[in-house]
Amino acid sequence: MDRQSKRPPAETIWKRCLLVLDPEKCLPECSKYLNEAAWSCLIAASAVEALPLLRKHNIRVAVAFISKSNQGHLAKDISAIQAQCPALHWIAVSDCTLDKSSAWILSANFIDYYHRPFDWQRFADTLGHAWGMAQLSPSATSKPAANRDMLPAIKGDHPLLQALRTQLHKFGQSDETVLLSGETGSGKGLCAKWLHYLSERRNGPFVTVNCGALPAGLIHSTLFGHEKGAFTDADKRYIGHLEQADGGTLFLDEIADLPLDLQVNLLHFLDDKQILRIGSNKPITVNCRLLFASHQDLENAIDEGRFREDLYHRINVLRLHVPSLRQYSDEVMLLAEQFIQSNAENEIVQSFSDDACCAMKHYDWPGNVRELRNRIRRASVMSDDGIITASLLGLDHVKKHALCHDLASRRDELDAEVLLKAISDHKHNISAAARSLNISRATFYRLLKKCRIES
Repeated sequence: MDRQSKRPPAETIWKRCLLVLDPEKCLPECSKYLNEAAWSCLIAASAVEALPLLRKHNIRVAVAFISKSNQGHLAKDISAIQAQCPALHWIAVSDCTLDKSSAWILSANFIDYYHRPFDWQRFADTLGHAWGMAQLSPSATSKPAANRDMLPAIKGDHPLLQALRTQLHKFGQSDETVLLSGETGSGKGLCAKWLHYLSERRNGPFVTVNCGALPAGLIHSTLFGHEKGAFTDADKRYIGHLEQADGGTLFLDEIADLPLDLQVNLLHFLDDKQILRIGSNKPITVNCRLLFASHQDLENAIDEGRFREDLYHRINVLRLHVPSLRQYSDEVMLLAEQFIQSNAENEIVQSFSDDACCAMKHYDWPGNVRELRNRIRRASVMSDDGIITASLLGLDHVKKHALCHDLASRRDELDAEVLLKAISDHKHNISAAARSLNISRATFYRLLKKCRIES
């Protein structure tokens, strides 16, 4: 049986991410050969480059190129990586004969060793075995739960928040696309993360792309990737965000800002689950779930010709609306306490002053949860005595307005008590009650109306 016949159909392949630690850039063929065996190679020259990749992707297996000149640096890099990702299974590759002094680095870190040139099929089989063993590691199976535990909980008893939690759990069990709507800063990104970690794809990568922040000339390349030499400055192959999310979830934020020509390409991907890197004519099957978000009204964007109607109907399978903070303002202190407890930079800060609580409850929060979090972070840094005040939050004007409102309410309550006592003392004789208070009958009636007291 030849190599091609043993490989499963393309649509059944979920690419596994492979870290290639290559300080000397000696393994450019890894991507070429291993991509056909369902591996996505992420190449790094050092631990500094490798650690962000490990945090972003579901990587269980790593390959390291060893030469006589890089052993010292490589040992330090592997130690730094292992400290952060102890579940990694390492395979060594070298193109020179290593002496006995190199044996320690092999025995201490690697489960297998290959010498170049080597049989790519055998190498791929070894990688697959290492991946399977890594999946059985306790640290590998516990990692998704740890990531989920790091997410802020969506707390609160308001009916809107209860409904939001219910929808998140329902949608998390599905693999359909979800369109998240809501104002800027309301928490759409957090909800997208929860949808990922509540799904069967929780072991895969979670990739976020802000469509509004992508450079106009690089949007296609950023999403779909490109081959080396595809255009000026394309000095190496780039794996796009769609391919990076293979086996996991891709969250496209501010989808309304995606240009119309890219909307067409995205629609095609949603239909056939295949991409074409720029400079390539070979389709690549990608298996990922897509989540979309926008603070804009997509229906208006369709009417204005800025968004394709067919794409809108394709992504609007499950709709999740995230409420604005002012819609559940009674829960603002619960959120504020949650942010202050999670603030690790200034452990002295422990509580809010009364004027801060009053100001936060009466503020409209146009920036929603993001604004609340950022104001608390800034105030935490500025506080000297462990108390966050309205002034530190930048809400002095709200405090004064709220205080005037509270005093006016209190005055109305006092007036009502006085009026009711006068009416009772004079057996509902309004003229006598007005004289006892040294006010005219007309003024007495006006006060009754203001205090909503029926005479």
